[in-house]
Amino acid sequence: MKRIVAVAVVTLSAVGVAQPVRNAAERARDKQDVRQNRRQVADDRRDLSEVNALLTQFDAAASRNDVAGLRAVDTSFQSYLAKEAVEASVEVKQAQQEVQESKREVRSDKRELGRDLAVGRRPGVVADDVRDLARDKADLADDRGDAARERAARNRLFLIRAELAPLQGLTDPASNAKKRALYSEIATLAKTDLARTRVEQGEDRRELREDRRETREDRRQAH
Repeated sequence: MKRIVAVAVVTLSAVGVAQPVRNAAERARDKQDVRQNRRQVADDRRDLSEVNALLTQFDAAASRNDVAGLRAVDTSFQSYLAKEAVEASVEVKQAQQEVQESKREVRSDKRELGRDLAVGRRPGVVADDVRDLARDKADLADDRGDAARERAARNRLFLIRAELAPLQGLTDPASNAKKRALYSEIATLAKTDLARTRVEQGEDRRELREDRRETREDRRQAH
């Protein structure tokens, strides 16, 4: 009987330690996400500024029928799209990795909730487990949505490159009009990227605030 009680005490202690450790790890990841999003916002602003500047140059060259100027802008857009194509592929991969990480967190939440129920943890602890599970399920849904949007943006970017390819070097009015429409769409994609990154930045800050709340709760339960 003493041995059973001792095992139960050790089990409860181990479970009690697991949650603060996990919360600390999540807080560290969320801090890293906040820093990364801050850098990404700056990058997206630069991209949007670059595209808008190129559009202005294109319109100015078209108004003067400046063939050399138009071709220079075409070359600049080609370089920009080549860079963005690489970045878009990386972002799709990162979004997919975030989905997998969120799936692991949901599975971990479910295991932890099951353990706490099995060993009869306090209702407050179980309530925290339920809240963590709900939050991580919501994060998983958000990550899946982000991954889908990243794939759609990448695919559209690739299609724009393909549509522009046969127009490169052409400066007749019809070709210029087609290129102007596609360049405008590139600007819209850049603006959408910036807006989406700002939303993600807000979500990461919200998660960091939730992490701090959990830390305070961990300390309260430890006393």
